Amino acid sequence: MRTSRIIITMAIAVGVALACPTATAQSLAAPDDPTQAPAVAATPADSTAAPSAPTVQPQHNNPAESFRNERRFIHEGNGYFNDSNYYRALEYYNKALEVNAASIAGRYNKAMAMLRLANTDDAADQRPQAAQILQNLIPDAKQYAPELACRAYYNLGNMAYNDQNYGGAIAMYESTLRLDPDQPDARYNLRLAQLQQQNQDQNQDQDQEQEQEEQQQQQEQQQQEQQQEQQQQPQPMSQSAQQILQSMQNQENATRRRVQEDEEQSQSGRRQPDKPW
Repeated sequence: MRTSRIIITMAIAVGVALACPTATAQSLAAPDDPTQAPAVAATPADSTAAPSAPTVQPQHNNPAESFRNERRFIHEGNGYFNDSNYYRALEYYNKALEVNAASIAGRYNKAMAMLRLANTDDAADQRPQAAQILQNLIPDAKQYAPELACRAYYNLGNMAYNDQNYGGAIAMYESTLRLDPDQPDARYNLRLAQLQQQNQDQNQDQDQEQEQEEQQQQQEQQQQEQQQEQQQQPQPMSQSAQQILQSMQNQENATRRRVQEDEEQSQSGRRQPDKPW
């Protein structure tokens, strides 16, 4: 029986204050795989086409063990990863998963390669797939490889932080610290995410207040315009005003009648001139 120590590339923290250094994973003791390793198809070193996920039936599906060919493919993939040839590294990680589909190290390293490739324009779709791989491996990693579970949480926190999802980042960093309370990078990034969350909440509150003020101003302006329109329109006469106007008209008519009567009486009492000769 032979044991091996698998070098696992640590988190990439693009845009976050600190990036974790490389670290060595816990050794995975497993019996040697007696079967012959499948041949690896030659791929140009500068290949730009992302290799597809394993399509053959895996030989094993055991997260608790590692196998010789699995470890060999991971080791070769790590060499390409360290040379920044992430497409070739991803090919070998997929080969490792063809040996053991539940390989925690294989899945984790595959996600790391996909995250590096996600920084290029022709592989932007790798990022959500990498996040899904990290989320799916956490239950197995918490049971069989707690260090990788810690790193998976940390990477998911960094991804959420870069997406300005500070609530999600806080949750992931807190999960990291529950597994490893002495993780300084996670603690530092947690504080950054908390500060960003506070700023984001304050900005949202200010935006809401400004929106409410604008709505109130619009309502007041509409009310003023309606009042102005009503003032410009002719107003119907009220009943009391009609009564007053009718009364004044009646008084005026009565006065005219009296004046007319006085004139008639004055004319009837006036002397007529003599007839001319």
